[in-house]
Amino acid sequence: MKTYDVKRTERPVPLTGDIGGTPWEDAVVVTLNEFNWYESGPKREATARVLYDSEALYLLFHVEDTSISATTTELNGPTFEDSCVEFFATPVNYHPTHYLNFEANCCGTFKLAWQERGWQARGRDRDLVTPSLAADMQVTTSEPGPTRRPTTDDESWWLAAKIPFAILHALTGLPFTPDMGSVWRANFHRTGVETPSQEVTWNPVETHEPKFHSPEYFGRLRFG
Repeated sequence: MKTYDVKRTERPVPLTGDIGGTPWEDAVVVTLNEFNWYESGPKREATARVLYDSEALYLLFHVEDTSISATTTELNGPTFEDSCVEFFATPVNYHPTHYLNFEANCCGTFKLAWQERGWQARGRDRDLVTPSLAADMQVTTSEPGPTRRPTTDDESWWLAAKIPFAILHALTGLPFTPDMGSVWRANFHRTGVETPSQEVTWNPVETHEPKFHSPEYFGRLRFG
């Protein structure tokens, strides 16, 4: 199981893809390199960085992509069908089968859900972020949107997000603000590629078929 050390910052965190001269320089870089069900095709690189302060969690993804695409524009829509990144997380002391799913496409349209493993197969509802809560989130990307069609010049894109802990508390009812030494279980995932075999995660997912929503295979986030 992989462990990522999340650094606390007291400086304002810009939601930009530029690293130099910003708190992002201090963040540990995660490389998504677990092609759990690989069969063929290019293995595109993706990285993630995480920071936090007393108010929010901050995410920054950089993604290699030669076919940048997005058609989903509605909150909590099927962004996984687009060029997309995902962040799964849950505090270790609460609901080991429940987890957050933040899923955002290259134009910044996102889903935020609190759900249980296997919720769909059992016909259970998820708790999805409401429009009023979502309005307090910030997501910026390199792609102006609201949709994106591939071009021959496509090489990469980035996405940055600020997720206030107050929103996570309102969505889950749990005290989601981490302290120094807190540990979450988590994973990062890149989707929206040509075939499932080209999808990639940070922590390996040891299932026979593609099942990225598998909290038993999350790694650890350790807050410093």
